[in-house]
This record gives sequence, structure tokens and C-alpha cells, in this order.
Amino acid sequence: MTELQKQVEAIVNDGEQAEDFTVSNMEDALVADSRIMYHKGKQQDIQDMIDSQLEALKNKENRLKEWAEEAKRPYPESEQFYTHRLEFFLREQLEGGLKKKSIELPNVKLKMVKQQPEFTKDEDMLFKYAKANEMVKVKESTDWTAVKKAGKVVGNVLIDENGEQIPGVEVTPRPDKFSLEVIK
Repeated sequence: MTELQKQVEAIVNDGEQAEDFTVSNMEDALVADSRIMYHKGKQQDIQDMIDSQLEALKNKENRLKEWAEEAKRPYPESEQFYTHRLEFFLREQLEGGLKKKSIELPNVKLKMVKQQPEFTKDEDMLFKYAKANEMVKVKESTDWTAVKKAGKVVGNVLIDENGEQIPGVEVTPRPDKFSLEVIK
């Protein structure tokens, strides 16, 4: 068992937990309150140990990444040099009458791919033109906040101000949800 595992085991086994514990008065509530804080503290102790270990690993990872970047530095420039030479070669072959627009080599395939033209748009002028020629998209959707605000829940339906049921809405009541807030 590693030292870290021993520390985690010690923290986990250090707490009390009684399955038959109930809260029936303020003294029991105070005991439960202190046990909650104890267990939260132990969870934080474990998290602190993990964070410490992760920080060391991140430092090592960063050093490895820096080393890798430095070690790779000379290669992209050389790769780019040979890529340009192959591009010039393919262009020369195409100008010389090559029928296909590609050449396959053992490790790479050289090819010329037709591209779509690049468009530079003035959005204001383009919108005016599109609107005048009915080429504008409009998307409508429900304003749920306004519908909910205008309605009132009655049973399992939503009723509008005229007393009519708002169609398409089913209300499912839910019980109150318990919340425990740690006060700092």
C-alpha cells in the first residue's frame, strides 16, 4: 500500500457513523451538524492531497510539453520546404500537360483541389438587397417567460388571464426539495 493510500485510508476510517442515529432534538441536530462538518473536512483533506499530487504531475507534464516543443522546433520548417517543392513540381507537371490533377507517391498524394471563391460581404448592403428580393429568413419561437408570467398554475394546467387553459402545457407539481447549506 502506497503512502498516499495509507493517508486516504486513515482519513476515511477516522470518522464515526452510526446507522441508527436519529435527530429528535436540538442536541442531536448539533451532533449531526458537527459530524457533517467533520466529514466535509475529511473530504477536503483528501482533495487537498489529490490536488497536491496533481500539481506535481501538471508541473512534470508542462516540463515534458516544453521539451517536446523545443525538440520538434526544427522539423516543421523543413517539412514546409519539401511541401513547397512538391507543390512547384505538381504545378510544373500540370503546365506541361499532365492529364490528372494528382500524383501519387509512396507516402503522400499530391493534388490540386478546386476551391470556392472567397466572398467579402457588406452585411448592411447585402441585407437591404435580400430584404427587397424576399431572401430573408425569419425564425419564430415561443417566448416561454412571457407565457409563464401571464399564466397561473391551477392543478396540473396553466390558465391565462381569461380563465382559459393554455394549450400545450402540462404542469407537474413537485415536492419541496431539501437543501443543506454550509455556513462559512
